[in-house]
Amino acid sequence: MSATHKVLIVGLDGGTFDLVKPWAEAGLLPNLKRLMDVGSATVLDSTIPPMSPSAWTSFMTGKNPGKHGIFDFTQRDYRNYRTLITSRTHEATLWGILSHYDRRVCVMNVPQTYPPEKVNGVMVTGLGTPAHHNFTYPPEEADGLLAAGYQVNAPVGYAPGAEDAFLTSAFETSERQLEAALRYLEREQWDLFMLVLRHTDEVPHFFWRYMDPTHPAYEPAPERWQNAILESYQRSDAAIGKLIEAAEKDAPVNVIVLSDHGFGPLYRDVYLNRWLEQAGFLVRRNNASLDGRLAQLMRRVGFTRSGVGPMLSRLGLGWLRAWLRQTLGARANLIPNDSRSHVSDMVDWERTKAYSMGYIGQIYINLKGRDPQGIVEPGAEYEQLCQRVAEQLRAWKHPVDGKPVVDQVILKHEILHGQHVPEAPDIFVLMRGLTYITRESYDWPEGGELFTPPPTGENAAHRVEGMVVLAGPAFQKTTSAPVSIVDLAPTILHLMGHPVPQDMDGRVLLDLLNGDRAATNTIETSEAITGLDTDHSGLTDEEEALVADRLRTLGYLE
Repeated sequence: MSATHKVLIVGLDGGTFDLVKPWAEAGLLPNLKRLMDVGSATVLDSTIPPMSPSAWTSFMTGKNPGKHGIFDFTQRDYRNYRTLITSRTHEATLWGILSHYDRRVCVMNVPQTYPPEKVNGVMVTGLGTPAHHNFTYPPEEADGLLAAGYQVNAPVGYAPGAEDAFLTSAFETSERQLEAALRYLEREQWDLFMLVLRHTDEVPHFFWRYMDPTHPAYEPAPERWQNAILESYQRSDAAIGKLIEAAEKDAPVNVIVLSDHGFGPLYRDVYLNRWLEQAGFLVRRNNASLDGRLAQLMRRVGFTRSGVGPMLSRLGLGWLRAWLRQTLGARANLIPNDSRSHVSDMVDWERTKAYSMGYIGQIYINLKGRDPQGIVEPGAEYEQLCQRVAEQLRAWKHPVDGKPVVDQVILKHEILHGQHVPEAPDIFVLMRGLTYITRESYDWPEGGELFTPPPTGENAAHRVEGMVVLAGPAFQKTTSAPVSIVDLAPTILHLMGHPVPQDMDGRVLLDLLNGDRAATNTIETSEAITGLDTDHSGLTDEEEALVADRLRTLGYLE
């Protein structure tokens, strides 16, 4: 294959032009600055809500979440009112399609790729991988990576008092991943190569307040903490330079740097279930279950996940957290987190019409035929209830400043289409520029609050506006309106000379291409690609426990 059509993709998880552009202009990110000067840089709109699992999956499939079925780090288990950890999609991926056309691919550390896909090349899975399980294709690649010090997940999670250890762990893990990527670039004959750098997401979640004097939680801090996010981006910029140098040893290649979503400050967690209760859509149980009473007792003596986990991290015993979850299995959920219990234990389902589960802002209708004890009839009653909930959300005013809490209320059929729409949250809620969010599935604390500081220690969260930079022989320098994350897969296939499957939702970004793949070229399409390695059984209970523990250290689960 001509080097003109080879593609190197670097993912900056959570990358945002709000930080990249001023730092690049100040000379602090020279490699990104050069790419933006010679290529095109534009906003990349993420999924709603802007979540890594749904966004990266939309990138790799070219499809909206209604087709690929990944909406969050968790998915509803419609056998009960609990949630399951999501694994990778069953839809065809960019690298699966390229493998179908006998193109050689090397894909590393992309979230939501576990279990590893059988590709024509190498697959090393990313976020969502149980650390001690097979994480590569071919399987034997894992031995060499581990022998060289490779780590799928950083061994130290964030905890107050362990900030420096967390930073060191995040950066060292990324460095090992970069070293492995450089070896693969040298060793493999590749047509598409991709590496995602995760610390541009993990570090801002906890260190934004130290660089932002306008943040309500701002406080003076050691210089390393103040500059932690800048250090993360500078390390990423240096990595981009090394990857391009290795990739372009023989000839120039096309470079795409993208993020799955943007980033910005986080001010408050919102207890949507309490709001739903106050609005009359949710009814709490009068008597807690046995499990609920046991959890309440453990909270009183201080035995909580958020208390035990950070303590183990500070003692260098982070591995013990995973071992405990592995040993306890599902019963580990009985270890409570602060004053929160799982919503499924606290709600009177026979009288509840709507409830919240999920990160950022998601509401489900308690629907007959879908939910175990659904009471809302499909059809007119469902649609009318969605409208009532939406109207009251839009009318919701903050008790302190009197301004609206909610920016947007989006019904799922307004943005999703495909076979997985019935499984999706029914209503998406975006609040105060995403400075306010909900969390996975917790109950409300005592005292009546609707808004509290995030209990996870987070002080920054995701934004819809991500970033993409495209430079190289196939791309022209131009300005562009924002594009969608689903547009990249069809664009890359077209650029590399392959037809675009008709079931992809994205469009080919012809206005950003030049040469023989530019706007004058006809876009070739094909039927949906089937028969790829998309048949997998998801995660075992043990794997779910390990992944859930990792997501808790990152603040995504309560």
